[in-house]
Amino acid sequence: MITIEITNLDELVKEHRGPLTALLGKIVADVEGEVEKIVIEELRNEFERRGIRANLCSIAGIKLRRIMTS
Repeated sequence: MITIEITNLDELVKEHRGPLTALLGKIVADVEGEVEKIVIEELRNEFERRGIRANLCSIAGIKLRRIMTS
């Protein structure tokens, strides 16, 4: 299993969905969910390009505790 914590949520939403969505996302949308969709799209595209077959899953409700950052 690979766990990735994205730390620049606002930047990703702004880049991929536009500045208005990024601004309104803080108020009305699930920014983490939107970034999750963006990352899954990017992974799927890259995997297809490289001929990698994989199941990409989204799991809700898990709390992670950061021990160390690099």
